[in-house]
Amino acid sequence: MYQIKLKMKRFLFPFGMLVVLIGMNFSLNSCNSTSSTTLPGGWDKIGDFAGIPRDGAVSFVIDNIAYVGLGYNYASNSFLQDFYRYEPNSDSWYPVADFPGARSGAVAFTLNGKGYVGTGYNIVNGSTNPLSDFYQYDPAANTWTKIADFGFPIAKATVAARYGAAAFTVKNRAFVGWGEDINQFDYKDLWEYDAVNNVWNQVPDTGSKRVYPFVFVIDDIAYVGGGFDPAGGNSYPAVFNRFDVTKLSADGTTGNPWSRMNDLSGKDKNGNGITQPARRYQAATFSINHFGYLTMGSAGNGDTWQYTPPVLDANGNITSGDTWLQYFSITTNVPTYGANRVLPVGFTVTLTTKTGTKEVGILTTGGSGNSKFDDCWLFDPTIVEPDYK
Repeated sequence: MYQIKLKMKRFLFPFGMLVVLIGMNFSLNSCNSTSSTTLPGGWDKIGDFAGIPRDGAVSFVIDNIAYVGLGYNYASNSFLQDFYRYEPNSDSWYPVADFPGARSGAVAFTLNGKGYVGTGYNIVNGSTNPLSDFYQYDPAANTWTKIADFGFPIAKATVAARYGAAAFTVKNRAFVGWGEDINQFDYKDLWEYDAVNNVWNQVPDTGSKRVYPFVFVIDDIAYVGGGFDPAGGNSYPAVFNRFDVTKLSADGTTGNPWSRMNDLSGKDKNGNGITQPARRYQAATFSINHFGYLTMGSAGNGDTWQYTPPVLDANGNITSGDTWLQYFSITTNVPTYGANRVLPVGFTVTLTTKTGTKEVGILTTGGSGNSKFDDCWLFDPTIVEPDYK
């Protein structure tokens, strides 16, 4: 059981696409009663996010401190630019310097001890306004510094401003791609940010065009899936890919880092039925103890899934893994349950307890229709909910 006092409530998240969610409510402390589920894993309501409720926020983690900000608040009809830091061992939120430009649907990543945030959208003269600007956050100085716009130095006509993209960092290399432009055209391109030269370099892409895909990184391997493609027949792409940066050259111009896993189709590559989560976009992810976790999103009911990465032989063939296992749902937590939502923020931190340290996932903000959330939840995959409560 966790007994951490949390301070503050409220969170922000931008608006992005049409999705239907179910309302959700939360409480404090984790020594609650039990439910009848036998699924592994457990959720605990912790202290609320410090900012106002929102969806479409972003997060990054530096030295086990999480930073969360931006998003959209429906009640005030406002795009947000405030940012907060979260200290997991005191379960406390503190304001930091505001981001230079209000927006929702942006991306964020961590590189060399700095946070990076960019792209997204806001509304100008009643119309959606996709963005391409990017900024670096220095936690020591608590300052934001503008860097090269996304895609620079390629002409902006070639690299569209966008929202609903995705970002990840593997082996100290940062990548941003996918997303949607002002014409609702989705992308599958992928770009690496070169912090030394302050430029973006295009690298090989693969798979489907998509907006708001999900990404998690397991042992320096990125896995990309989900998303939505309105220009492609309003489809939810099934393709699920693995990105191994060691197969990409240092300058990103050669190599093939991509390999295809089992599609999210409910069948394996031989056509046999397998257990998998429903396809979705605007979901949240964590990476904990060599596994990936997927929760929330447009097609879920608050369900949570663990992904076991593949084990490869010397020829690159999968010998085991590439499997999904359902975990306990936040929406069935007793006595306090949480709402299903889209566009929440998810991140991983290490928590110090009386028995040692453990990695846990944190979920906060998000939205369900016009309702925006500022509640905050802790996910621990090592417990079994009925025995734990």
